[in-house]
Amino acid sequence: MSLGRFASDALQAIGLGNVAKPENLRARKLSPQHSAAAATLQTFTFDLPTDRLIHSILISIGESTTASGETEQGTLANDLTDIKVDSNMGPLKEMTAGMCQAIMKMNQDNPSTGFYKLYFTDAALKTRPLPSWIFSSLQLKVTGNAPAASNYHHVRVSVVESEVPSGLNLADWRILVERYIRNKRYGTSTGWQTYDHEKAYKVLGYLYAMDDNATLSATIFDRLTVLGIKPEGEFRITDEQWINHIIELNTEIYMVALGTGYFYMEFPDALDTAQFSRGSLISKLNVPTAGTDAGLRVLERFLK
Repeated sequence: MSLGRFASDALQAIGLGNVAKPENLRARKLSPQHSAAAATLQTFTFDLPTDRLIHSILISIGESTTASGETEQGTLANDLTDIKVDSNMGPLKEMTAGMCQAIMKMNQDNPSTGFYKLYFTDAALKTRPLPSWIFSSLQLKVTGNAPAASNYHHVRVSVVESEVPSGLNLADWRILVERYIRNKRYGTSTGWQTYDHEKAYKVLGYLYAMDDNATLSATIFDRLTVLGIKPEGEFRITDEQWINHIIELNTEIYMVALGTGYFYMEFPDALDTAQFSRGSLISKLNVPTAGTDAGLRVLERFLK
């Protein structure tokens, strides 16, 4: 139940080194859930506990011909398609399952088949755990594809948490929110295509997921420009950078490939997107050769 390779230093930096020592962390097991019917796509909803600091959420999914059972997991498989953490204050996590596993790789937690991990304490970003008690409603929703004929899905969830330290001050607390807001489709268009970003938060990074006709692709786009426009002028964060070079840099930094079709743009000092509220903040990606239906989703990782 590691918090990640750099967890100790990160937690010291945010003043929680004593809270999140391994002996102070525990994994709380939630009641497992099973498919209501065989060979059927289903969304599973788990009520999350709201009495401690939540550092991460671990999910596993498997399938078997057994319909249910407390200990049934079946054969583990990468069968999740979408993952969401909803609250009464809005979504905290909203991502594809592939995005989740790419982030695991960025945290040196290279995922095994069928495992997914959501981070609030992200060691690489030095973000803080989730103070769950501030929410009146907190739910994890995971969607699995349809398992094989006669098979049922079995989903297990554990919440990695710690006790609330005495006198904890939440005055300047910020929560790591990760969500993509659209699945942009460009059809068979070639040339430069535009993707609009939110303009309200301090963004820590953008995780891009490129596809052609819903199949992840590393070549459907070849260049990236990230451009902010405000009344005072134009601000280019990156200008016509080769995407395969960004992918290679990601592999060098994280020591593992993020997966076909994924690449990450990090903003170490956090990009204050509110400065573009009177203009625009866009990613422009070039389609060199027409595909069947070029598509793009961007997971925006920001503090809220």
